[in-house]
Parts: sequence; structure tokens; C-alpha cells
Amino acid sequence: MKQQQDIRFLNAFERLFSANALDALGQQLGLMQRRRHVTPQKLCMALVSALGAGTTQSIADIHRQFNHLHGTDIKLKPFHKQLVKMAAPEFMREVFEKALALHLPDMFAIRDKYQEMFKRIILQDGTSFAVHDDLMLYFPGRFNETSPAAIELHVTYDLLKAQPDCVSLTEDIAPERHYLPSPAALTGCLFMADAGYFSKHYVQQLHEASAYFIMRMSNSINPMAVCSVSQQKKPLKTWLKELPGTGVLDLDVHWPDGPVYRCVAFAALDHKKRHVLVCTNLGREQFPATAVGDLYRVRWQIELLFKEWKSMNNLNKFDTCHATIVETLIWGSLLAATLKRWLINAAEKKYNRVLSLFTGAKSAHMWWLPFCIDIAVSSGADLVNAMNNAMAFLAQHCRRQNVKRDQKTGLFKLLNNTANQ
Repeated sequence: MKQQQDIRFLNAFERLFSANALDALGQQLGLMQRRRHVTPQKLCMALVSALGAGTTQSIADIHRQFNHLHGTDIKLKPFHKQLVKMAAPEFMREVFEKALALHLPDMFAIRDKYQEMFKRIILQDGTSFAVHDDLMLYFPGRFNETSPAAIELHVTYDLLKAQPDCVSLTEDIAPERHYLPSPAALTGCLFMADAGYFSKHYVQQLHEASAYFIMRMSNSINPMAVCSVSQQKKPLKTWLKELPGTGVLDLDVHWPDGPVYRCVAFAALDHKKRHVLVCTNLGREQFPATAVGDLYRVRWQIELLFKEWKSMNNLNKFDTCHATIVETLIWGSLLAATLKRWLINAAEKKYNRVLSLFTGAKSAHMWWLPFCIDIAVSSGADLVNAMNNAMAFLAQHCRRQNVKRDQKTGLFKLLNNTANQ
């Protein structure tokens, strides 16, 4: 079984980085008119290896990695010419989306008592970061004084795969709600999102599509709410004033022009010491208020993904005034992060150990670069050895330290790691 999984991951890498397939894609998109030394496949490999190591500071670093990886002596100018082409970001975006589309084993599984309830657990959020000020016409930011140019990544995240399902790149001022997944695609799934995505219309669409949801609501809204215990009816803000410092309120919210939905209020749970209000259609009998809170807490996994992208994949270090280069580097960075999570997942399955995604990403300079160099020059048995070496390093040095604690209060309170199944 484990050998079959190894072959599955290996085949995924071989398909994704096939020179013929990537060069054909580059030619189709206009990245390569005729065959040159900086081919689309070699460019992709250089971007993924350099950005995935988390130590790249400049385009010159990626250029040096290109020459080191492929044993060439290409000058910076022809390398830069490939990066500034209009087709370069589209090429890297398509490779990234091909990686997301590959069907690999899940990293997590829902615990038994919820398995029959939810097909998947889907999270939605966005992350933004500043780019060169000269790009303010391409990517206008929300904060003109501090970050006149900024990019937003709108992410739909599959918690069980521990990977994004979809990523959209826009200017920072783009409305977040425009990038919510279709309710019809969430049938049978549990969907969770922060307060910026909440709308009565979308919530109603989710309910009608037979999707489950837990969505945070703004503390500024004030519909009438009925307590599920006392049956008293008061404005929501009045209930919040009566909420004790460590208490929980389970209410039914009555919108003036809409349906009745369950609202659970948790006292001072966020980092700003504000009450957390979530709207849900989960039943009280199967999901008491504490269970709703436990489920909503796993939404933090998407925030950890953003931290990994920015801290370990150079996502917030792109200082160039070329919009095409910025987009190309972003897609390359996200591709590298995705592939590293693939390998961590594969190492878990092979060695039957619970590994830390964050530790694996943090130590990428020790295992990711050697792995990329190996796969750039290897094939057949050598490629198998390259993957086995990377997985052995991860299994030995990137184990999750507090699994028992996480089973009581963290991620594994609700999910099982599939490595142990």
C-alpha cells in the first residue's frame, strides 16, 4: 500500500514537471516562440527551487539558481527577458492550477462522529501584501499612504487536503465576496469564513444548496435574537452586554427580511478581546455551542497557510516594478509551497508519522534545494532515490511535537491524521 502511495506521488511530480508538457504549454501561451536555453520547464524548475527555499532576495538569486540547477552559464539579460514576457505569469498560474488539480491522498480525515455529516471542510479567506509603489496603477492598495500598491490573494482552502482548492490574484481593493465559492459546489460540505464574507443572501444560498456553514458575523449588526434556553427576545447587542467574560450564548437570530438562523456568541475569544459571533445552520442536538466553537477554531489553519507563504516562500519580498514579474514570482512561490506540502504528506504516509507542515516549510533550505537539484538531473531509479531522501529527512526532523495536546485542544480534536489510519 505504501509503495503504491510512493509511486502515486512520484508519478505526480513526473507528470507536473514533464519537459515536453511544460515546454508545449509555454509554446502554446507564447512564452517560447522557438527553443532557447531558458525553456519554460527549466524556468519553472528554477523558480520553484529558489522560491521554495525561502532565502531568495532578488531576481539575481533566481538567475544563479537557474544556472546552478541546470549546469548552464546563461546571462542575466536573456533570463530577465523571459520573466518580463506577458505569457510568463499565465504559464506559472496554469502550472500551479495543474498541481492543485492532481488527486493525491488527503492529509487529514474528519473524526468518526462527523464523517457521515460532512463531505469536505472548506475555508475561505484572503491575504494581502505590498508590492513596489510604482505598480499602484496595476495593483492599487487599500492604504494609499503606507502601501499604495498591494495584491490580494483570495483563497478557497480544503482542510482535509491541507491545500488550496482555488486561488485568485487581484488588486488589493477588489471585493472579497466576489471570490466566494459557488454554493452549489459546497453541497454536503462544511464551509467556514470570517466576518468579511458574511451576507444574508450568501448564507441563504448555502442553506438552499444543502451546505453547512459557520460564518463569523460583525459585532456591529443588531437583529432581534431569542435565547435557546430562556426563550427571551432581545436585540443582539443587548445580549452581548449581558454575556459574561468566559460565557457562551446560543441564540436564534431573527432577521427583519429573512429567515431565522442560529447564532453562537463566544466571550472575548479573538486577539482584540472582542466577542466572537458566528452564524450557523448546524443543529443544536448534534452540535452544541462548544462543538461549533471547536469547529470554527480550525479555520485558523488557513491563517497558518498564509504565514507559511509569506515567511517561508518569499511571498512578501518581491521588489520589482514589473507587474508581469511580480505575478510570475507569486505563482511560482505558491507552486513551491504546494509541492512542499505534497512531500510532507507523502513522508507522513510512508513513515506513518505525524509531521509539522510549518517545520517542514521552515527547514526547506536543508531538504528542498537538494531535492530540486536531484529531480532536475534524475530519472527512473535516481528520481525515486531523490524523493526517498527528502521524505526520510522530513520524517526524521519535522515531527509534530505536541500531538497529544492537539488531540485535546487543537487540530486533532476534530480531525485524524491519515498517516495513522
